Amino acid sequence: ELIFINDNNIIFFDGKGFIFKINENLKTIWKINNYSKKEKKLNPILYFTQIDNKLIVNDNLSKMYALDLSSGEILWTKYSNSSFNSDIKSFKDKFFTIDFDNVIRAFSSENGDELWNFQTENSFIKSEKKLSIVVKDEIVFFVNNLGDVTALDVNSGSLVWQTPTQKNTIYQNAFSLENSDLVFENNTIYFSNNKNEFFSIDARTGTVKWAQRINSSLRPTIIENLIFTVSNEGYLFVIDDPTGNIIRITDVLKNFKDKSEIKPIGFIHAKNKIYVSLSNGRLITFNSSTGIHEKVIKINNSKISRPYVLNNSMYLIKDNALVKIE
Repeated sequence: ELIFINDNNIIFFDGKGFIFKINENLKTIWKINNYSKKEKKLNPILYFTQIDNKLIVNDNLSKMYALDLSSGEILWTKYSNSSFNSDIKSFKDKFFTIDFDNVIRAFSSENGDELWNFQTENSFIKSEKKLSIVVKDEIVFFVNNLGDVTALDVNSGSLVWQTPTQKNTIYQNAFSLENSDLVFENNTIYFSNNKNEFFSIDARTGTVKWAQRINSSLRPTIIENLIFTVSNEGYLFVIDDPTGNIIRITDVLKNFKDKSEIKPIGFIHAKNKIYVSLSNGRLITFNSSTGIHEKVIKINNSKISRPYVLNNSMYLIKDNALVKIE
């Protein structure tokens, strides 16, 4: 993962817990490591958000801390009773994260003190799939590893609504459930999973507006009344938002012989183009209006991250390194 901060610089981390602040030309401004020798050997996975001039960091080792974004100085460090396994999202002076026990927690960005928490159903099976959070209009929306979508008041943590999307049998298969990131658009929450389900949920009431049979754990993109998503099998879907009807399907992998061994990692929509990164280190470009395949770029010989765009440049992560494409 990487994030773009307000001064158009980039934050990302390597496999040993080093955090780098770099500029658009990939020049290091500072780097910092807040981990002991023992912790470094555990290859911590880090999650970031920016609040004012602070970088808030959580990890899968139950550690959280804040850095000064100008200098990289560590401002405070705290430990939790459970490891973290989600995005970090912020609202004013608070930030929100979910732990491996399906508990969402609100913390103060000033000192890391816990402000409130909300317990959802715990499957007792710890999935490694990162969970997703969205904050909008003083409501925090999130999905747990059982597929329950919950909306809470950001200030008090009180329940607004909760919508289960899976049957009780998911408790036996919670480890295998992979939900996409949540996306908020048009007063609606959109997400999909690897159980052949794509959901459109009313953000005000939690009512499922429609569900479509699409097998995807990748973050969808919504542009006006069109939804774009890529299935785990490598098909690009264009969906009509009001009805949930599928408008077009494009085979992303049609020019590859070894389809069964290649998986889509992520995609973005930019300038009427769709860029899809693959597990074999290739980046594919499509025309979003026609679905016509345009080109393939070789980035690496193994897995690359989903694409990120900043100021007309694209960035991808490979082998703990960052690649820039003009």
